[in-house]
Amino acid sequence: MTNLETERNQWLEERRRLAAEKPAPSQQEKAARPDPLLDPEGYAAAVRDEVRQEMLNDRREVSLATAHRTYKTEFEEAYAAAQKAIDPALKARMQQSRDPGETLIAWHRERKTQAEIGGDLTAYKQKLRDEALKDPEFRKAAMAAWREQAPPSQVNGRPRVDLPPSLNGASRSNAMLRSDGGDVSDTDLWNEATA
Repeated sequence: MTNLETERNQWLEERRRLAAEKPAPSQQEKAARPDPLLDPEGYAAAVRDEVRQEMLNDRREVSLATAHRTYKTEFEEAYAAAQKAIDPALKARMQQSRDPGETLIAWHRERKTQAEIGGDLTAYKQKLRDEALKDPEFRKAAMAAWREQAPPSQVNGRPRVDLPPSLNGASRSNAMLRSDGGDVSDTDLWNEATA
């Protein structure tokens, strides 16, 4: 080994020893990043990660600000509800989302819907039916729809009645003409009357 290599190794050893000692709190953040001389690739990756994280944080802030401008009071309600709920699933959804503002609004709407519907969808549907039947406007609209679907049952204000064919219209002579032997059977007479 040359003198220069020995000096470099001693210097690196000194750096490692100093890094192993407990740094001051303000230096802990700097120590988390790899040393640019000892690990240049690690240092470059750490810097890239820091820049990505800052860009991601900026994008999240812009998303939240846009959602606040778009939804105003609904966003404020959602934000307050999220702070009270401290939901780890929501936190994970927002961190993974490309648009956390919209994710927050969707979460808030889901919770409001769940609170309104409750745990029993069938009971909620029955509640809606009961409320609709009490509403006079709904009842008028329903009656109009039913009238459109119903077959016309009245002619000139009178109910339409379909009667079976009358036996008075069937004559024995017509039945006799059709029969082979001249004797009219009950079946032939019935066929004549209903044909």
